[in-house]
Amino acid sequence: MDSKLLRKENETALQHIKRIVYGKLVDKTITADFEELSEIIFGEGNCFNSSEVRKRFYGIKRVLDLLEDDVIENITDDNILDELDMKRIELEKEKQRFFDQRTAYSKIVRDNARWDELKDILLNAIKEVKPYKSENISIVEQSDNDLLIGLNDLHFGVDIKNYWNIYNPEVAKQRLEQYINDIISIQKLHNSENCYVCANGDLISGNTHLTIALANRENVVQQVMGVSELVSWFLSELSKHFKNVNFSIVAGNHSRLSLKDNSPKDERLDDLIPFYVKARLQNLDNVFVVDNEIDNTMSLIEIRGLNYLGVHGDIDRMDSILKLVEMLPHKIYAILFGHLHHNSTDYIQGYRTLMSGSLMGVDDYCIEKRIFGKPQQLVCVCGDNGIKCTYDVIFK
Repeated sequence: MDSKLLRKENETALQHIKRIVYGKLVDKTITADFEELSEIIFGEGNCFNSSEVRKRFYGIKRVLDLLEDDVIENITDDNILDELDMKRIELEKEKQRFFDQRTAYSKIVRDNARWDELKDILLNAIKEVKPYKSENISIVEQSDNDLLIGLNDLHFGVDIKNYWNIYNPEVAKQRLEQYINDIISIQKLHNSENCYVCANGDLISGNTHLTIALANRENVVQQVMGVSELVSWFLSELSKHFKNVNFSIVAGNHSRLSLKDNSPKDERLDDLIPFYVKARLQNLDNVFVVDNEIDNTMSLIEIRGLNYLGVHGDIDRMDSILKLVEMLPHKIYAILFGHLHHNSTDYIQGYRTLMSGSLMGVDDYCIEKRIFGKPQQLVCVCGDNGIKCTYDVIFK
């Protein structure tokens, strides 16, 4: 392209724009395609097609014509003056719109680069881990029921120490050790065959709010890697006792890369966890990671012929589940929730609703809101006709 197009010495911004617009439309001294001129006039990142640039050039020319000094000095008609003022306003609005588009474009580039970097870090870490070896201890070959095991709201990485609760990554593992023992006791009582571990969001604490960022002992990359290893260990222990172990996960609100309004829906750090788990457990033939074929905010699992739909609960509420199930062609039996940090079972609008609590317990948010609850998870015994019974597992 002619280097003269980029020349701005001794020119104001308006003169620079006028020279290029008139050179293209009037004098015909500029032969470059309209598309090539897009970023020169409208700013870096604003790459419009030729047709769009041509239309905008004619609009700019109309405004420039009105701004000619000799025309302005002779204008006396109020209507024309009003029109000129409006054109000036439109020009400023268009200019601001270009700046906003460039800022938004730059942010998308930065966010995508950060997301790719996080994936690369995790993939490099996966290359260093050694897969678990199969070690079946006591397998039930056939029975009339399976276990649905909640694994919600671990908030791994947060460091809590208050009157009601102490929680950190070490305590998280201690509570999961207790959880495994309780699960095995329930399995033995009901002679359960398979298990379905449903992680409905917020496995990491994230950095979505300032107070959370201050409480987090580990950064988000360490959180993802730490909780991925913890979940892998948890599933490997269960694989010793069940015929098959199935693991599903949905994204939670704490795993966003930034604040909600600035974060794309599909960029949640929870989505990186299955990559690690698959690599760590690749040698365990009876462990299966369920891929979300619908959306990363929904998981669909089938237990003995019935469909269980998992969501986190930040987008969907129990009192509006009809909107959720109407989106899916599948017949839904039960909907699994997290997010609210307490166990709950109910029937709402004809659907069985289940909520598993949080492994974390009382944090600063709970204290400020005067909310108290024990760290807990929910285990369900599922048969051919649905849920037979549920167990509240309360942690010390």
